[in-house]
Amino acid sequence: MSPRNLIAALAMSFITLPASAHEGHDHGAAPAATEAGWSPRATARSEDFDLVAAMDGGQMLLWLDRGSDNAPVTDAQIEVEAGAWKGVARPAGDGSYRVDAAGLARPGSHELVFTVQAGSALDLLPATLVLPAEAIAAAPAPGRAVLPVAAGGLAVLAAVALWLRRRRAAA
Repeated sequence: MSPRNLIAALAMSFITLPASAHEGHDHGAAPAATEAGWSPRATARSEDFDLVAAMDGGQMLLWLDRGSDNAPVTDAQIEVEAGAWKGVARPAGDGSYRVDAAGLARPGSHELVFTVQAGSALDLLPATLVLPAEAIAAAPAPGRAVLPVAAGGLAVLAAVALWLRRRRAAA
């Protein structure tokens, strides 16, 4: 193996070292990141309705549209249930509704069921609302991230030193 190939191989291993999994971690699919400023949301759809729910503090905001043409539904009666918690939506007049959801505002996954009635259409819409934990996760220990980087750096330096030594010996 030529010195250039050796250096290239060591450099590639240096790049991949920090990404390897270690005990207790499988590095599976990462959770979807939420953009700053976005509220936790849940969506539900049926043949008659499209519903979006978003948390805003202790209030749940709902937007309800007709499934056929996406027009806002302004005259619906909407009830929401999540386990023992129940709420009734108040219309805001523009196809949006508000529900006092202070009893629901705790971290975790909430299985919601919306009962929607508008005119002759009646539907049950299930949705899942995931509220993130309030606590900030502890930052990883800096020593664990430094070890693979330091080992890779030392390997590259050793490869360069070996290459320079062979080059001087050949000259």
